[in-house]
Amino acid sequence: MKHLLLIGMALLALNLNAQEVAPEDLINQGNASYQAKDYKAAFEAYSKAIPLYEAKGIPDKNVYYSTYYNAAASAQKANLIDESIPYFEKSIEFGYKESVPYEKLAKIYNDKKDLDKMENILNEGLEKYPNDESLKKLLSTCYTKKATPIYKKGAKIKSDANKSGLSQSDVDAYNAELEKSKAEFEKALPIAEKAYELNDKNENAIKILINIYTSLDMDDKADALKAKTQK
Repeated sequence: MKHLLLIGMALLALNLNAQEVAPEDLINQGNASYQAKDYKAAFEAYSKAIPLYEAKGIPDKNVYYSTYYNAAASAQKANLIDESIPYFEKSIEFGYKESVPYEKLAKIYNDKKDLDKMENILNEGLEKYPNDESLKKLLSTCYTKKATPIYKKGAKIKSDANKSGLSQSDVDAYNAELEKSKAEFEKALPIAEKAYELNDKNENAIKILINIYTSLDMDDKADALKAKTQK
């Protein structure tokens, strides 16, 4: 009898524990923690709620989707950046909050200096939301950052050649250096043009483009861009 009583008590404890970790309770805990700005606790609650919610058969997709997104947002605010990524990716898969998860992921990859991933996620987002201005501006920034080091390399080669005195002592060598600089400018040109096409208010892209056009003897384009931006 005592043995049966102990078994009954254990089963009762298990039932109580199951009730304590109901997904709805964890979601409520996550909401409360988020409002209290305890983002780490919010992430832990949301992320624990998800598998429990899945085990119930996902009766409400909106709650399920929002829990994934809330887990991602909480992790990001808690500076758990790597942890946030798969939850934002799931939000994209669900189509939850439309272009917002693309934007959040792009900013994460920007901060991580992973411009290739930033470019890829923004292009994916713009395929689905082609008129989204936030995604366009972010992709413009991405392309500007990609063009800048190439442009700077060309500018340094040109500057060093001008300082070297080769233009007086060895014209052929000087011209060879200018050709090297132009090769870098030509590499940077289509990237900078993409940046400008996506956001014609991008001042860094405009400056780079004007300098590239000038260095490549494309004075008409340089003058047209100057005139357009000075209006």
